[in-house]
Amino acid sequence: MSYTYIRRTESLETMAARAIGEGAAFAEHYALSGPIPANFFRRVFPQTLTRMEGGDVFDPRDDGCIKALGDALVAAANDLCPGYGNRVLDVCTHKDFLFNERLEELRWLILRWESFSLVRNQVRARMAARRVLSNINETV
Repeated sequence: MSYTYIRRTESLETMAARAIGEGAAFAEHYALSGPIPANFFRRVFPQTLTRMEGGDVFDPRDDGCIKALGDALVAAANDLCPGYGNRVLDVCTHKDFLFNERLEELRWLILRWESFSLVRNQVRARMAARRVLSNINETV
């Protein structure tokens, strides 16, 4: 018996649409219940969230702030339950039964942030690959 592996690749357009949708939803939920990020990002995160809610999720000005939002979520979860914020990023926590509503909310936001960040970076990587390939084709 022979098995054939078929790799199904999501189109760039589909990935970009998913990044926009996930980013807008994450920003909306973060604005309602996310912690205020530290340092410089405390001042700029409202603008980042506004851009994201409007569908502008690839703006390079927001790179540091988006990372800071994830860091703030993990830190807030770790404050409530030492190490739990990091655990959410390291292992599957879907079956964790939490007695703390705020911790459950933070877990959910961390997972949304992680999913959004991943697809955002994947879209950027594919776009960069297309640019590289286009440049190679032009010089050949």
